[in-house]
Amino acid sequence: MFKQSSICLLILFCCSVTKAQPAFDTIKACLENKPQLFVKLDSRNSFISNSRAKILGAKLGLNYANRLYFGVGYNQLDPPAKDFDKQVYYINSTNIRDSATATLKLFYISTHAEYTYYQTKNWNLSILLQLGIGKTYYQYLLSGQKININENFIFIYEPAISIEYKIIRWAGIGADVGFRFMFADYKNINQKFNSPTYAFKLLIYYNEIYKSISKRIKEKR
Repeated sequence: MFKQSSICLLILFCCSVTKAQPAFDTIKACLENKPQLFVKLDSRNSFISNSRAKILGAKLGLNYANRLYFGVGYNQLDPPAKDFDKQVYYINSTNIRDSATATLKLFYISTHAEYTYYQTKNWNLSILLQLGIGKTYYQYLLSGQKININENFIFIYEPAISIEYKIIRWAGIGADVGFRFMFADYKNINQKFNSPTYAFKLLIYYNEIYKSISKRIKEKR
């Protein structure tokens, strides 16, 4: 885990000092464009206490000139991994000691920014930053009722870099690599959440598909 973390942090540091660092003038020029609404679903792989964990996310925001993005999102641990289950003991209604399996839950609301600092016909290289506030807790069922224990408020900071390659006009492939820093009361939740994050992506450019369809409709008219 330490080796993975070190490699990830090194990549992010190199990205921050590269000559392609976002220039204020370029960002200002992007903001002068009329923004377009975007919606994005994503899935990121990471680790919790050295076990693989997948985070699902949904983002909504504004796109400026296809290079600068701002938005909000919702993220959660999914599906609940059995590696993080724990047994909870309690006294039932018949005054007998009983147990139940509690599942680890994680969710957070986030704000994010993304800047494409290198762009060609086929390649995009971007810097991403996400800040989030949410909760972790364990949940189990007792007489059909959901019981939450070990609740813990969290703050998450996720820097990352992204690379995309457009294979054809409507589709491409990509990869993200970053790191999740989570600030929480770890004694309460008893799990380790700081972790590298990574994702491999198959990209469908719906805006290009829309443009092609619109163009054909206009030509037929």
